[in-house]
Amino acid sequence: MIEIFMKYLIMIIIVAFFCVSAALAQKQTTINPASVYKQDGVTFASPNQSGWLLLKSDKLETIFEKRDKDAISNASVKTIKTKTFETDEERLKSFEALKKEDLSNVNRDSIHFNYVRFKGSMCLEYDGIFKLDGASEPKFEYFHIKGYLCPRSKDQDSAIQIEFSNYSNTRDFTEDFISLSDEFFEKVAFSKAAVKTKHPPIKRRA
Repeated sequence: MIEIFMKYLIMIIIVAFFCVSAALAQKQTTINPASVYKQDGVTFASPNQSGWLLLKSDKLETIFEKRDKDAISNASVKTIKTKTFETDEERLKSFEALKKEDLSNVNRDSIHFNYVRFKGSMCLEYDGIFKLDGASEPKFEYFHIKGYLCPRSKDQDSAIQIEFSNYSNTRDFTEDFISLSDEFFEKVAFSKAAVKTKHPPIKRRA
């Protein structure tokens, strides 16, 4: 009786393992470098480098990932719900507060925010380096991030976040990170003209 039970248990474990493996395989799809993707309101391309996987792709969010022994890298485009703003300055201050809150649980080494024109829109540009405590990614010491938060021209109450990040043991941004992130941002195109609001703000750095 025990032998029969153990056989069934082993079979259940094996079936469960293959089901999980199949599910992961569906979520992580190998992609061609620089493949073009479209979300509602924005067109962009996957990183122009081999080895990247597509983790998620729908009308609100697309995530690419690459893992190797030196780093875990992510590139993403995401639509975020906001409120309606009267001016660029009001919008950008809200974007900055939103991103600061988003990064508040990470140990900051350095972070910068700029108000810039990007692809015809007044956007929040941000970059940061964060020291990891070993709990989130025990193999790596630092988290790096660069990105933009821009108004979604189709709606007055939403934003598009374009972001490139990685975990590694190197404190400063590497040449590879800078090159890939700059190219990823360069390939972004919004489907319509920027949201027009009053009183464009002065470029600033925090």
